[in-house]
Order: sequence, then C-alpha cells, then structure tokens
Amino acid sequence: MAKIKIRNIGPIVDVEMELNRVNVIMGPQSCGKSTIAKIISYFTWVEKDVATSQSLENYQKKNYFKEHLETFHKLKGYFKKNSFISYKSDVIELTYDGENFSISWVDRYAYERSKISYIPAERNLITLPEIEKVEFSHSNIRSFLFDWFDARKNYLSDKKLSILNLGVDYYYNEESRENHIFRKGDNENYDILLSNASSGLQSITPLIVTIDYLTNWIYNQEEKISVIRKFKEQGTDHVLLIEKVLKPYFGDNIELTNGKINEYINTVNKNIDSRVDSNLTLLVDNYYNLKDNLFSTHNTQFIIEEPEQNLFPETQRDLIYYLLEKLQSEREHSLTITTHSPYILYALNNCMLGGLVYSQLDGTEKEKYLSNYFKSNKSWINPRFVSVWEIENGLIRRIQDKDNIISKNYFDIKMTELTNEYYQILNYYQNEE
Repeated sequence: MAKIKIRNIGPIVDVEMELNRVNVIMGPQSCGKSTIAKIISYFTWVEKDVATSQSLENYQKKNYFKEHLETFHKLKGYFKKNSFISYKSDVIELTYDGENFSISWVDRYAYERSKISYIPAERNLITLPEIEKVEFSHSNIRSFLFDWFDARKNYLSDKKLSILNLGVDYYYNEESRENHIFRKGDNENYDILLSNASSGLQSITPLIVTIDYLTNWIYNQEEKISVIRKFKEQGTDHVLLIEKVLKPYFGDNIELTNGKINEYINTVNKNIDSRVDSNLTLLVDNYYNLKDNLFSTHNTQFIIEEPEQNLFPETQRDLIYYLLEKLQSEREHSLTITTHSPYILYALNNCMLGGLVYSQLDGTEKEKYLSNYFKSNKSWINPRFVSVWEIENGLIRRIQDKDNIISKNYFDIKMTELTNEYYQILNYYQNEE
C-alpha cells in the first residue's frame, strides 16, 4: 500500500497515512480533508503519468510538480516555506521539501493503469444549462466535467439509470443536450429537467451516473484514446521493446538506430514464429503483459468530496451501500472519500461488521442471511481493506479498533458532545403538566 506524508500545507500540520482500498477522512469544515484528498489524487496521477510514459523527466523540471498541483487542485496559497509532502508506492517515491523536489523509481514496471476520477463537491455544476460553453482552466472540475460529458451519452431515454432506491431514473436527451429526471409510478408520473429537481438529486445524480459509467461502461466498450495518448504510448512501447526484449536477447550494447532496431524486430518475429527459443517467448510474453498493464485500464480510483451533500440520512446510508457494492468486483476499484457526516460512518460500519459476520457463516447460513435479512449484504467488505481517519487541528488519527470496526467509543463521544447541551437545558425546563 502507498504511504503519504503531508506537513504544513494549508490547515494540515502533520499527517501520515497508509492508503487502503477504501479510505474515509472524517472531520469538520475547513479542517484539511479536501487538501488531503486532492494531494492523494495528484500523487496517483503523477504515478500514472510517469509509469505510462516510462519517464521522470517532466517532474524533474524546477517547480513542475508544485505548480501543477496548485493549479489543478486549486491549492495556490497553501504552501509554506516549511511545507513537506512525500509519497511512496510500489512504483515511485517522491518528496517535496520546501523548494526541493525529488522523484525516483521503486519499480517502473509495477504499475497497472487506473482511471483516476476526482469527483468534487461542485459536481452539481452539471445542471447549469450553458455548462458546456464555460471555459474552465485545467483543474479537477474541468476533468470531472469531461468525464460527465462522456458518461451521460450512455444513458439515453431507452437506457435510463435508476438513482438508488429513490424511485426516479436519469436519462440524457442527446438532441436537446438536457439532463432529465424521470418517474413513473402508480400515483405520480413526471419527466423534469435535472436543473429543476431537488438539491439532493442534483448532488447525487452526477455521482451515481459517473460511478456507474466508470465501473461498468468503460470496461464494456472500446476505450477512446486521444491522439496525444496514442503518441505517448508509441514512445513507451518503443522503450519497453528495447529494454524488455531486444537488450535481454541481443545484448545491452545493441545498436539503437532505426534500421538496426527493425532488423532485430524481424529476427525476433522469425524466431517466435519458428518457436526455436523458449527464452525469447518468455521475453515477448512479458513485454505484452507490461504493455497491457500500462496501456489498458484495469480499475478506477475514485476520490469523492462529501458524498452526503444535500442528502437525507437514509439516502446517505444507501449511497455508501451502493459505493461499496460497486467496489466489490474483480477489478479492485478503490475509493477515498471526505465527509463530515456520522451517517456515512454508521453505514460503513454496518458493511465492515457484515464482512466479519460473512467470514464466520457456513454455506447454508450465508445463503439464508444474505437473501432474507440484510439490505447491505452486497456491500459487505472485509474491514482490513478499509481505513477510517479523523482529522482535527491539522492532525490525523485512525478511529478503528483492533478488528478495524469504527470504535464504539468514537460514536459515544460524538453523541455525548451532541446531547450534553440538551440535558443541561433540560435541567431548567419546567414541565407544566
């Protein structure tokens, strides 16, 4: 698992985290939750960028790392003279310390390509009628909008998407370029623009549509590749071919002119076709596996700000169940969310406890309980894949017990803080009955 450190950036004083498959950061407004999420998102992007290009060159330029982080995630003014951030994964290690930056490989071939989706708190911008005409700078909002524009085309009127259990569907009218909320029920039917729907639907609809698209549709249709990405992949392919096939087979001192490389490739193809060298076959198989890892998208990494925005507690619960269900696949998607809602934690705790229960049930019990009793059963998750953090006064701490369930003491403290004033006032309340 990747490890991060953040010190003296914005409201953050000192944070150290080991990233898990699911990461939840809890805390009040302006405590630094989004700062952490944005830096995590940027780290994963840098890792993807250097691994798929097989080059560290851009990030070795003076101030390149910091300037791109500040611009993309709107963090200008957050850095101080003593700011420090570091990231270490199976692929790269990087450190920013004041004005000094370093980046190096841990294993340049260990990366599997991910789709990185940062879903900002401003996601309800998609309801603005003229949003396609607005020119955003290169930022996380612009990136999310581009994902949204791709996603909505898959949900036309004949392929409506149900929005949780709210009794409504979403669809996109491609001709008018309008987002619709549709309901067909026994007593109530309507078809309205999303921009005219409730604030809760305006918040949750782009979330559900984007998540469904990035866990389903992009893996079931041909991936669209830009000209820039094709050019980048051609360069990386050239590097892989030389480093993983030609040099191991012909020797490190091979001549790297275009003509000679073509000769080597022709020789490799002839020998592969004739199956005369099993070692060459292994080299070529490894080369194709590396290409697949770097060029084909294997999973999605979601970073979501405040999924609970404008949602009733029961809907918050169902949203967490939905998110965790979407994560439970062979693709091993990952999730990082920021929140200040205890209902998010309650729902997450249900799913983690369910994961513990599931491991203790025999086959008959599993079938009985999963089919009859528990609404959240498809979302049950092994607690070891989940890390829950609270940030306060710029410092972070895990709030899980030894079995990784969220500490009962944490919930008790929060509830006590909420009810103490009520009981103090109650002492002065005179019941007239």
